[in-house]
Amino acid sequence: MESLGMIDPMVIHVNPNRKNIYFSSSRRGNHGDEKLANILQPLVSDLRYRRLDFPLTIIYGTLETISSCYEYFSSHLQEEQYEPLGSPKLAQHRLFTQFHAQYPEHERQRIVDELVQGKSKLRIIFATVAFGIGLDIKNIRQVIHIGLPYTMEEYFQEAGRAGRAGFHSHGDTPIAGWFISWKIPI
Repeated sequence: MESLGMIDPMVIHVNPNRKNIYFSSSRRGNHGDEKLANILQPLVSDLRYRRLDFPLTIIYGTLETISSCYEYFSSHLQEEQYEPLGSPKLAQHRLFTQFHAQYPEHERQRIVDELVQGKSKLRIIFATVAFGIGLDIKNIRQVIHIGLPYTMEEYFQEAGRAGRAGFHSHGDTPIAGWFISWKIPI
């Protein structure tokens, strides 16, 4: 571990790997629009095409990041963000939402209730760490981290929200090149 430049590393004594979750990481842009566009555009296109068949996805990030993601989806999907098409422009008809501590309590509760009951139209949730603690939502199929969580434990707790029903699921962490070179000196 010393040759990797690690100072006081955390040693994990149990294997957090679950056979039904495929973990991956990918490069993302470092600046401006490219930071999010190459991650979000394929998701926007897929959601536009698949609608309610899109796998339930949680995208974790900071409040600033998830707000930017929400705005990106809203501006690119416009009228297509509501299900069914042509339905009233109300939160309960939207295919995506935000979830964070500053979001109105009644909206957070509605989101959780609909997800737990399996009655939600939501396919993508842009969330901070406020989402998921104490929740057991079985049908989450994909977790994406835009930016790394503060600890490995937090990462595996969040990524582990996928695949609880036993279905094949995916956890992805798009990482900027500068972050890797800054975090792990060689």
